[in-house]
Amino acid sequence: MSPAKRFFGVRVFPWIIIAVGALSIWIGIDQTLKAYRSLEWPEAPGEILTSGVRSESSSSSGSRSSTTYHAAVGYRYEVDGRWLEGDRISYGEYGTGEYDRAASIAAQYPVGARVTVYFRPEDASECVLEPGGHGVPWFFLGLGLVFTLTGVLMAKFFPRMFPE
Repeated sequence: MSPAKRFFGVRVFPWIIIAVGALSIWIGIDQTLKAYRSLEWPEAPGEILTSGVRSESSSSSGSRSSTTYHAAVGYRYEVDGRWLEGDRISYGEYGTGEYDRAASIAAQYPVGARVTVYFRPEDASECVLEPGGHGVPWFFLGLGLVFTLTGVLMAKFFPRMFPE
């Protein structure tokens, strides 16, 4: 192994893994705290403007491609005499590979339906239809912990595994 490859693999790469882990932990903590705080946000009357399924396609090497479906719900709500719009259903909402799952979430919010919107008192433009959270913030925390631990172990053991 060349000295440059060894330096990158032993000294740089573990820190990249640790940085990815730390970023994932930060995202997970941020989303978990927002989800938790949204349980105590004030309510406002709202109305569903749009409801449907949004798809995102991605392709990997070769001819493999995948499609992720998201419930896409738009709504408006009134706070202190002014109308605001939002599209977040909840913190931790996620895409799915199953169109029917996303469609069933969107079907809970038909166009024209009256809904209760929960908004952040300090910034009423931050809002959700379902306060609290789902599993994705916890996923980021777990993923971040795994990456960080892996990076630390790599930083500790790679110098011994790949001697000069």
